Amino acid sequence: MSEQKRNKKRVLAVEDLFKLKQIGEPTFRPGTTEVYYTIAQANEKENSYRRAIWRFKEHSQQFTQGLTSDFSIKCSPNGETLAFVSIRGAPGQDDKGVKPTPQIYVMPFTGGEAVQLTSVENGVTDFNWSKDSKKIVFISRLNKEELEKPSPDKLRKMDSDDLALLEMKKKQNEKVKVDPRVIRRADYLLDTTFRDDRNGQIFVIDLKSKKTKRWTNNTDFDIQQAFLALDNSYVFSVRQKAEEDDETRNYELLKITEEGKISIITEIQSWGLTSWGWTSAPLDLSPDDKYIAMNLLDKEKKALGFTQVVLINVEDGSQKILAEEVDAEKFLLKWSQDNKYLYFQVEEKSVCGIWRINIDENKTEQIVGGIKYILGYDLSKDGEWLTYQAYQVTDPSMLYRYHIPSKTEELLHAPNEEFLNKIQLGKTEEIWFNGYEDDYKINGWILRPPGFSSEKEYPLALNIHGGPHVMWTPHQSIPLFHEFQLLAAEGYVVIYCNPRGSGGYGSEFRIAIEKEWGEKASKDILLGVEHVVEKGFIDKKRMGITGGSYGGYMTSWVIGHDDRFAVAVAQRGVYSLPQLWRTTIARKLLDDEFGGGPLEERDLLWKNSPLAYAKNVKTPLLIIHAEKDFRAPMADAEALFTTIRIANPNLDLEFVRYPREGHELSRSGEPLHRIDRLKRIVGWFDKYCQPKKVKDIEKQELARSKAKESMRKLQGKMFESKKKKQ
Repeated sequence: MSEQKRNKKRVLAVEDLFKLKQIGEPTFRPGTTEVYYTIAQANEKENSYRRAIWRFKEHSQQFTQGLTSDFSIKCSPNGETLAFVSIRGAPGQDDKGVKPTPQIYVMPFTGGEAVQLTSVENGVTDFNWSKDSKKIVFISRLNKEELEKPSPDKLRKMDSDDLALLEMKKKQNEKVKVDPRVIRRADYLLDTTFRDDRNGQIFVIDLKSKKTKRWTNNTDFDIQQAFLALDNSYVFSVRQKAEEDDETRNYELLKITEEGKISIITEIQSWGLTSWGWTSAPLDLSPDDKYIAMNLLDKEKKALGFTQVVLINVEDGSQKILAEEVDAEKFLLKWSQDNKYLYFQVEEKSVCGIWRINIDENKTEQIVGGIKYILGYDLSKDGEWLTYQAYQVTDPSMLYRYHIPSKTEELLHAPNEEFLNKIQLGKTEEIWFNGYEDDYKINGWILRPPGFSSEKEYPLALNIHGGPHVMWTPHQSIPLFHEFQLLAAEGYVVIYCNPRGSGGYGSEFRIAIEKEWGEKASKDILLGVEHVVEKGFIDKKRMGITGGSYGGYMTSWVIGHDDRFAVAVAQRGVYSLPQLWRTTIARKLLDDEFGGGPLEERDLLWKNSPLAYAKNVKTPLLIIHAEKDFRAPMADAEALFTTIRIANPNLDLEFVRYPREGHELSRSGEPLHRIDRLKRIVGWFDKYCQPKKVKDIEKQELARSKAKESMRKLQGKMFESKKKKQ
């Protein structure tokens, strides 16, 4: 491309968030190499998201309308029918004023209108096909009153007055439960909502008769996932172990019959993530029903360790850990149809690929690697093809197909290619540097602004990841791709790194922050800053620091110990660990990381709390938090703001609270909130790192305001003149 053409490209803008498209859920149609997948896009007018199903046959084309949200694609094993979950009519209400719930829809692969298969009151949370394609098992959540409600047949026979009375009683009962809300259990919160009195129940629907039967009738435990056995006579599922504390990590693997009879296969130890709103222990059943593969907690290292791939014998409950030699995070398990291989993803050194293990030979091998981050894949029925979505440094969403025997990769769809061809992106450079005490090599990246010149000095924007065991990668999905490239487009050199404690660099590296979240990891990060500064193109007086979650923790930790940054933005952070333990849904994380909560380790937790050093903060600080963030509760942000405000009343300090949002604000929050957040971050950084730019913008706004006022006066004079002539 010529320099002249390159110069015609524009830089990324904040509103470009609405132009970017994210691929998800790549799925093969059995018996073919056709790929079905979703594309999601933020919608500015509706301040929400739309997600449609697409198909790649000879080329990419949209398969469903996607007027609202179609997701959870699952093809029937016989390759005849596509099933998916959709919220048709959302985000508004139907003609009866009722907000739509997620229901299962089916449609033939030949196309046509999708047919709604379920009409359950509280919607569907998960589903799976039977292996003979004749039935679908799904989960819907019900409470005691709903379990005792008359059957659909009986409801159809009731007169209108009785139906109205039943509905009125239900609304009254629901109101009583939340006004006031009575709490009796420790894990009463989910990610952004309160846990209610409903539990997941198992339903099975016959595709031919369209009749649905509920297999469970329990009020004591929650079911989140179920797989039908080969003969459809029972399902495999998981539940939290009964008669233990609310936050137990002990689970039971179950067989449940049509009559609701439960048999326990074995006990397992999972993350205990039901209180986080995630599936407790995702499982994948082998095609021959002999084994279940699961990602389970490392019993010794717990949160400090990587999850383990565990193979469970369905007959005797025996367990075997697989791929132990792979010292990395392993997830998204999938069986080959011949029961020979178990596929999984491995995250290491800033990339993520697809691996497999030969079950009989216990031999592990990487199948797809390369310079990209793969997240989400599927294996064809014949075992010869993989399809996957991938992020790469210059494109946040690409769909591939990979032929395993020939080791050839084919790009199927890059929905952002046309848009990105018009954008001049900043270039990314990988760096390695010595960590604190020279004990580890630290991996990081520099993202330069478009049009970068080594002869100039630039402001710096340091970004710190969450977790604390997350792994940064230069190959990013839309939220980070857009945010980092936006900062570069606004004139910043963006730097980020994976300090000790990050995932992707082995167990020893990950566990290196045990009982010490702040001190050494922060020095790793600051050594990265110094490494970049030494290159000569950073203005040391114009450096900003930001991060979210653990990155918010680290931002406030650094400015409580170091004054080198001109400005800081702490986002969705945790600042007082003793207080966090008492309020968060992630309480077990602190138990694992520090050996206990404030009852056992209060001094250690406080020593590792940024709030303990908040009185030392001299850096202008913007605190960003979501009001429904129950993972990093609002109380921590309030405490940080109040402490700094009182300790240093003259400091430039702002606290921005986003209503209706949770911990995922920056990734999946309301689009207009995401836009507002990005504008505030850039504006806060510019105030101290690019004040001339701020003044120029203010002058431009003033000029536009004066021009509008002049035009208004001119129009007024013209109107008066016309009026006089009349």
